[in-house]
Amino acid sequence: MDNEEFMQKIMQDFRNIKNYEQKRGFLEDLNYQVGQIKYFYDELTPNQTGDPSTTFYRPKQLPKVHQIAYFNLTRGFPKELYGGHWCYIFKYFKTKFVIIPTTSVKPDSLPPDKEFQMDIEVKDFSNHFITRLQIGDMRTVDIQRLYPSKGFYDVATDKEKILNTISRILLD
Repeated sequence: MDNEEFMQKIMQDFRNIKNYEQKRGFLEDLNYQVGQIKYFYDELTPNQTGDPSTTFYRPKQLPKVHQIAYFNLTRGFPKELYGGHWCYIFKYFKTKFVIIPTTSVKPDSLPPDKEFQMDIEVKDFSNHFITRLQIGDMRTVDIQRLYPSKGFYDVATDKEKILNTISRILLD
């Protein structure tokens, strides 16, 4: 099966999915990802080394560990967080971040589930000063998912407290 036939099969299977109300959003995320791949291979690679294995996306500004930054997580499986989210920077590697997505804490929100969530305070955060770490959705993402233009915010909650909670949740 060539690429065109394979793509037609995928689209037919996609059309036949019942009870999936977010088809448009999935296609928008797929389009975003295709655009990012095109950008990497058709613009970055020829303008750097010409070799994708030695080409790197390098934004002018990077967040630091223990800050939050905005990332496009795109859609994955049904119960994973997707789309744009503020994320806690847990670890930085040369081309990747280990991040913990956050969600808004509203006045009517339930308390955090101690099995996989933790509320943290963020200095001067435009959304709220409190946001919820979704430790169950922790992941490693490519630096190209970062939106530096949205800025970075310092976390006010003690780093050791966060690390202890993450350690308890992941290792106990």
